[in-house]
Amino acid sequence: MRQLNRLKGVIGILLFIILFMTPTLKAETFPQRHSIRVGVLSFDETNKGVYRWQPTIDYLNQRFPQYQFILITGDIKSIDQLVASGTIDFAITNGVKFLQYQHDYDAVRMLSLNPLYGEPRYAIGSTVIARRDTPVMSRWEEIKDKNIIATTPQAFGGFQIAKREWLNEGLDPTRDFPHLRFVGLPQENVLQQLAAGEADIAILPTCVLEQSIKAGRFNADQFNVVKPYSQSVLPCQSSTPLYPHWTLSRMQHVHEQLAREIAQALLSIKPGDPATVQGEYRGWTVPINDKNVVELMQDIGLSDDGVQLSVLWQKYRGWLFIALGYGLLLVGYHLRVNYLVKTRTRKLQQMMELNQASAEWIRTQQEQFYSAQRILLSGEMAAGMAHELNQPLMAINNYVVGCRMRLQQQPLDIAALDNALELAIQQTANAKKVIQHVRFFIKRHPEKQDEICLNHIITNALALFSSDLKRAGIKVTVPESPKVTVIADEILIQQVLVNLIRNGLEAIRLRAPAADQPQLTFELIPSSDDVTLKIRDSGIGLTDTQRGRLFVPFVTSKDDGLGLGMVICKRIIEAHRGRIWAEEQPIGACICFTLPLKREDRV
Repeated sequence: MRQLNRLKGVIGILLFIILFMTPTLKAETFPQRHSIRVGVLSFDETNKGVYRWQPTIDYLNQRFPQYQFILITGDIKSIDQLVASGTIDFAITNGVKFLQYQHDYDAVRMLSLNPLYGEPRYAIGSTVIARRDTPVMSRWEEIKDKNIIATTPQAFGGFQIAKREWLNEGLDPTRDFPHLRFVGLPQENVLQQLAAGEADIAILPTCVLEQSIKAGRFNADQFNVVKPYSQSVLPCQSSTPLYPHWTLSRMQHVHEQLAREIAQALLSIKPGDPATVQGEYRGWTVPINDKNVVELMQDIGLSDDGVQLSVLWQKYRGWLFIALGYGLLLVGYHLRVNYLVKTRTRKLQQMMELNQASAEWIRTQQEQFYSAQRILLSGEMAAGMAHELNQPLMAINNYVVGCRMRLQQQPLDIAALDNALELAIQQTANAKKVIQHVRFFIKRHPEKQDEICLNHIITNALALFSSDLKRAGIKVTVPESPKVTVIADEILIQQVLVNLIRNGLEAIRLRAPAADQPQLTFELIPSSDDVTLKIRDSGIGLTDTQRGRLFVPFVTSKDDGLGLGMVICKRIIEAHRGRIWAEEQPIGACICFTLPLKREDRV
C-alpha cells in the first residue's frame, strides 16, 4: 500500500508539473500566443517599476494579440543574469548596459526613449547633493574627506557619470574618497540617510531629488547641489553633463521581422497615451548616437581598447566589408587601367616609330622622285640649253681667234686686245650662269621651306627657257613690283614653274594656226594670308574633260608624256599649304596656285 501511495504521489506531482507547464506548451504549440519577455532595468522598488512600465506592455499586447508580452523588472545583477541565460527577448536599459550586452551577447539597438524632460541625447546626468548646513563647495577636491554614499557602482545615472568627472580632474574615487559607500536600492534611501545625517554627500541621477521633493517626502530647503552644471535641457539641477538614457534592444535570438514590427508599434505611441503618462516619457525615437557613452566607458575603465574595437566591429562591420570590397575593386580597376595604359603606350610608341620610319621613307622616295623628274625635265630642255650655251661659246671662239690675229699685227693694239678679252670674259660668265641654273635646278637637296621672293623664282625659272622663248617669239609678261615674299622651298617651287612654263610652251607650239603674238603672262594677286600666281598662255587651251582630269595620275595628252607632271605640281603646292587649279578662259589656258605669305606681309 505504501508503494502504491508513493506511486500515486509521484503521478500527482507529474500531473501537477504537466498542468503547470500547459501554458508554455500551449504557447509553443500555438505560435500566436508565444510569450515574449521584456526585461526592464529598475532602480526603485519592484512595484514601482511594474507600475511605470506595465501600460507599455499592455499596449504591445493589444497591438499584437498573437503574442503574450511579459514584463520582468529587476536590478542590474538580475537583468544581467536574464540576458546571459537568454530568458528575456528584449531589454530596456541604460546606454552603458546596452553596450555591454552588445559586446557580450550581440544585442541589437532598436529605439531610444524620448524622455519626459529634455532630449533623447541629453536625458540624464549625476547630481551630487549635500545638506543645506554643509558649506558651499566649488571644487571636487573639497569632498575628498566627506562621507559619500551612492546606490551601486553600476548606477549609470549616478555614480558612473560622476566618476568620469572626478577622473577628468585627477581624482580616483577608490583612492581619494576613503569614506565612499554604496548603500543599495531604492534610490530614495540615499536621500533619507543624507537627511538623517548618516552621510555628508549623496550621488543620485538627475531629477530624483526634484521628484522626491515634489512628492512631499523631503523639503527643498534641506539640500544643496554641489557644483551645479549649466544646462537648459532639463528642469532639474545636475552636477555633470547630460547623456542618453534608456535604450530598447533585442537579443540575438529574436527574429528581425518581429523586432521591426514591435519598433513600428512603439514609434506610434504619442504623448498623452496611457503608456507615456504612466511611464513618464513622451514616446520612442530612432536610435541616437552613443559616442559620449562609449567615451565615458573608456574613461571609467568599463571598456578597454579590445572591447571598444569589438563594439565598433559589430556596429560597422557591414560598412567595413563594403568599403573593403570597394577598395579592392578600385585597386583592381587601377591595376587594369595601368596595365592597359602601359600596353597601349608601348604599342603607340611602336606605331609612332613605324610611322616616323614610313614618313622618312616616303620623304626620301618623294625627294628622289622630284629629283628624277627635274632631271627628266632637264633632258627635255637639253636642246634649248645647248643652243643657249652655243651662243657664248661661239662668241668666245671668235674673240679668241681675233686676239690671235691681232697678236700677229705690228704694232700691237693693246686696247683692242683688252676689249676683245673683256668681251670673251663676259661670254664666259654668260655660259657659266646657264650651267649654274641647270645645276641648281637638277641637284638633290633636302626640303627646306624658307622666306623667298616669288618674283625672283619666276625670273630664274624663265631663264631656263630663254632661248626657247626667243626662238618662238613669245612675249613674256612678268610682274616687277610689288615684291612678294612667301614661305616655300625654292627648288620645289621652281620645279612647279618649270613644269607649267614647259606645258605653256608646248601648248603655244601646238596651236594651229599660230597666234600672231604668242604670250605667256604671270600675274601675282596678294590677299590677307596668301598670294595667288596665275600663269596664262595663248596656246591650244584645255577642254572641260582635260580640266576635270588635269591632276589624275598617268593621264596625258602628249605622245611621250607620263602624266605625272601636274600630279607632282599638285603635291608640291599642297605640301606648302596651298592649292592649285585651272581656270577657264577664251584663249589658251590659265593655271593658278596659292602659297602662304610671309607673316609680316599678311594684311
